[in-house]
Amino acid sequence: MSVRSLTRIDLRRLILLFTLLTALITLVSSLYVVYRVQKRELIDSALQSNRAYATKVASSIGEFLRNSHEHLAYSADLLAGQLQNEGFLKSEAIRLQGQDSSFNSVAIFDATGKVLEASPQNLQIKGRIFHTEGIVQALHGHQPMVSSAFVSEIGNLVIFISQPIVDKGGQYVGAVGGSVYLQKQSVLHTLISSHFNDVSVQVYVVDSSRRLLYHADHNRIGQVLGPDTAVDAVLGGGRGAMESVDAEGTAMLSGYAYVPDSRWGVICAQSRAATLESLGALMGKTAMAIFPVCLIGFTIICWVTQLITRPLRQLAAAASQLDAVDSPEQINSVRAWYIEAAHIRRALSMGVALMQEKLGRLNRQAQSDPMTGLANRRAMDEALRVLQQTGTPFCAMALDIDHFKKVNDTFGHDAGDVALQAIADVLKRCSRDGDLPCRTGGEEFTLLLPNMPKASAIDVAERLRAMVENTRIDQVGSVTISIGVASWIAQGPPVSVVLKQADELLYEAKKKGRNRVEA
Repeated sequence: MSVRSLTRIDLRRLILLFTLLTALITLVSSLYVVYRVQKRELIDSALQSNRAYATKVASSIGEFLRNSHEHLAYSADLLAGQLQNEGFLKSEAIRLQGQDSSFNSVAIFDATGKVLEASPQNLQIKGRIFHTEGIVQALHGHQPMVSSAFVSEIGNLVIFISQPIVDKGGQYVGAVGGSVYLQKQSVLHTLISSHFNDVSVQVYVVDSSRRLLYHADHNRIGQVLGPDTAVDAVLGGGRGAMESVDAEGTAMLSGYAYVPDSRWGVICAQSRAATLESLGALMGKTAMAIFPVCLIGFTIICWVTQLITRPLRQLAAAASQLDAVDSPEQINSVRAWYIEAAHIRRALSMGVALMQEKLGRLNRQAQSDPMTGLANRRAMDEALRVLQQTGTPFCAMALDIDHFKKVNDTFGHDAGDVALQAIADVLKRCSRDGDLPCRTGGEEFTLLLPNMPKASAIDVAERLRAMVENTRIDQVGSVTISIGVASWIAQGPPVSVVLKQADELLYEAKKKGRNRVEA
């Protein structure tokens, strides 16, 4: 096949070659869909499992609280007419505390809050009046209650389950209640921990104040939780499952259930990342199994793609360097074997000359100050870089027009522009062919003098200062300048230090009265 016939192959026919990618796209899409489906299944399964988990625990807690209230109610009926019988009070307290080990301690109170009897006896609280939060709630509530978590007078974090004692006339005469320790082994711990079937699942119980009543880490019990979306949901009275963020900012899969008898919330949660960890391993094995087939397909596709894109890459490389001297040769050397590449090559060849001309013009504009025609800061930085790289010693002269603001305020900015142009003309006249006069700011100029001793640079500065002072400027009259001169040698400080020295000397000249040179 001739080169001429090859160049008639259009891009549409070449695109047909990429149908080989269909198999790969289909495979990747299938893997992605499988991944998404399996991921959703794992998440939904974990959410439903945790929801059932939380519901079961909440139901057990609710049953425990109802049983506790039933036991206390039975005891309250027995105690209603026996509050003066110390022997009966003692036996009833012992019986109630020991019948099913539900309570870590039991206490019987009269209407004033005084402890009439307590079990176990080693608590030694008989005869005392308590003012702790949970006890006050029980006594003042006059109804069956589960208190908020509070610290008892002997330092235990507890909840208090209470039942009022009412005499035959319906008069409130006291209360009987049992405490359940939260940070020590109790029936609550046994009740919740008995449901554990997965070590990755965290189960915790919070009260209406967001205080942890139960957690696998006993050191956290009693803490008040920060922002936790699952806690927010369950304390709203809800029951369900959700993807949540816990107080530490970890993404969790949480099931939750409300315990209405106590206004507690039970949350069963597991890390989202841990849940999906097995999915990553499964997808990794699947990918490894199909890798050999994919490798063969990729090899073929890469070869075809390389064949098609080589001319375009070469043309793109040439297009990115149109300002290079040899860019026409680079463009013409590209083997554009299909028609689109041939058209691009021809267009680049026709436009390269114009582009180089435009780039040259733009480069000159970018390196010069449009008002004065002097080099700008970019050009000065480039010149300084060359001087430093070549080790060429130079002097730097920092110039500033004295009282330039007054010129602008008095004669207007147009007159100020005329003054700047006049100073630029003087700089050009005082410069050798190798010198570089620059405008670096509003009324600030810099003159670089390569291979000039400092003494000679000072002479040039004095001559320049005198010429400016004696130059008549239209609309303005005359102005003066202050100059700072510093020098640089290859073994000296960095160039930036020399420029800073020149600026500091310039300001020194201004401090000493202006219209002078400091070196």
